[in-house]
Amino acid sequence: MSDQFDGMKIYEYMRATQAKYVIKGHKIHENMRATQPIYEIRGNKIHEYMRASQPVYEIRGNKIHEYMKATQAIYEIKA
Repeated sequence: MSDQFDGMKIYEYMRATQAKYVIKGHKIHENMRATQPIYEIRGNKIHEYMRASQPVYEIRGNKIHEYMKATQAIYEIKA
């Protein structure tokens, strides 16, 4: 699942803003910055990069929700 979003951008949900993150492979980088990855996609879960921690977010369709919380989407993935 992680490579299906390669090259797409992540926007804040329900806001007309610039992309906040960009997906390269299975890693998530800040948009418009040459930085090390911040998050890593494993299956449909998003973990902090280089940490063996519990997931931070969960991907449902093209929406990103906080992990283990029944909340409205926080981010949206678009081309």
